Amino acid sequence: MTSVQLFAFNNSIAKELKERITPDLFAGPMGKTVDGVFIPFIPSPYQQTYFDWMQKKRGSCLVKAVAGSGKTTTIVMGLRFTGALAHEVNASTFHSAGLYPITKHLGCKSRDMVIDASKIRKLTKEALGDVEQEMYSSFCARLVGLAKGQGIGPLEPDVPEAWYRLIQHHDLYLEEEGATEERAIEIARDLLKRSNEAAQRKFIDLDDMLYLPLLWRLRLWQNDWVFIDEAQDTNPVRRALAKLALKPGGRLVAVGDPKQAIYGFTGASHDAMDLIAKEFNCIELPLTVSYRCPKAIAERVKAIVPYFEVPSTAKQGEVIHCSIEEAIKRLDSHDAIVCRQTAPLIELAFSLIAKGIGCTVLGKDIGAGLIALIEKQRAKGIEALRGKLEEFRARETARFMAKGEEQKAEAINDRVACIMTVIDNLAETQRTIPGLISRLQSIFSDENGVLTLATCHKVKGKEYRRVAILSPELMPSKWARQEWQAEQEQNLIYVTDTRTMETLFILQGTPK
Repeated sequence: MTSVQLFAFNNSIAKELKERITPDLFAGPMGKTVDGVFIPFIPSPYQQTYFDWMQKKRGSCLVKAVAGSGKTTTIVMGLRFTGALAHEVNASTFHSAGLYPITKHLGCKSRDMVIDASKIRKLTKEALGDVEQEMYSSFCARLVGLAKGQGIGPLEPDVPEAWYRLIQHHDLYLEEEGATEERAIEIARDLLKRSNEAAQRKFIDLDDMLYLPLLWRLRLWQNDWVFIDEAQDTNPVRRALAKLALKPGGRLVAVGDPKQAIYGFTGASHDAMDLIAKEFNCIELPLTVSYRCPKAIAERVKAIVPYFEVPSTAKQGEVIHCSIEEAIKRLDSHDAIVCRQTAPLIELAFSLIAKGIGCTVLGKDIGAGLIALIEKQRAKGIEALRGKLEEFRARETARFMAKGEEQKAEAINDRVACIMTVIDNLAETQRTIPGLISRLQSIFSDENGVLTLATCHKVKGKEYRRVAILSPELMPSKWARQEWQAEQEQNLIYVTDTRTMETLFILQGTPK
């Protein structure tokens, strides 16, 4: 019996993998049946090299797959060469794989657990008085989450220096006057301890699902093969879980694109694929032909990814520099308008809505963050909120500019500008704080069916017939000071460009 674990990065990818892992996959010729017609799968030379390695070689490998190269199909078809049958392959997220040993350790079922994304904030209310809650709650919740992802405790010592490194690496900042990093670290270390104690009482959050198996030295089911999808987005605890899931002498396949590493700000290792290659002693195999992008895009992105290829049969495609108004005439519900920052998207959304053009801004979490900033001001009305937000913007941008931290100042300005744009476009009947919050909730959605507006980060993993880049001068961000930040800014350009299957519009001017 051969056991195989596929680690998907999110539930939707895990679901897609599960649907494709059927008994038919492992029997007969390679391909799939669509509407009763069998369509053979003919591997590219790069895919064939990978399949040959699986059959004839030993050890582990790192597959560097460019955007649109068919990496999911490559992973799924490659399962034929593991020696496993369909029922011996498990596709899940890292979180799901980590939760099972936790429940086993606690002697319960997953339904008996309390899984709460706001766990750390609730623990903060128990640990701190009102004043310090106001000063440190958001910052420390973020810091504790990053600490769990880094594996502070089980993977590296829980010492103040480790927490300072996290603050510096992620450019975290305290918004409240009088708050200090020293006190924040004291609180965060105490919160991590409280969080671990609460976990013993079956109270956990999503970060715990990855962190606790390492902290408690739990055993995962070990497999002959372990696959990691989106390997460039792994952090230390995910890689450690992959090791726990692999039998001694087992083989690991990590598939990803180092040039799509754009989530360093969330805790993903900016050099994750290099670390995997070293930690698992991997050989490297290429998957460098994109079947999504046209030739015009390939020529454009070669400046960032020189090895990016498209087949000779690819469409020519277009890169068009034009006004927003000209592009809108050609865009529809199959397309997306993308921007580095959120505020320009909000301004454009209202302009489109006024013209009767349906649109949605991807990112419920972005909307939630703006609502949290509004609630934090404790304003009694819209005009009072305006004043408080302007004071907040002036104070915080001045503070960060004085410290040479322009990127943080830019982030503050973008958040406030978003809210101000929404306020400016509120109907008279909505000009209340609840009305503003309701409007924000309606603007930000992850639903389809209309023209999509999204930040560059939100379109990763998606594809559209046509893509328009709004305010292209914002990329790369001029405030990316650390080397890894500057690299990921270039990656963002590559990710954005490669979402399109036909045409890329470079928009000029502002919406009218």
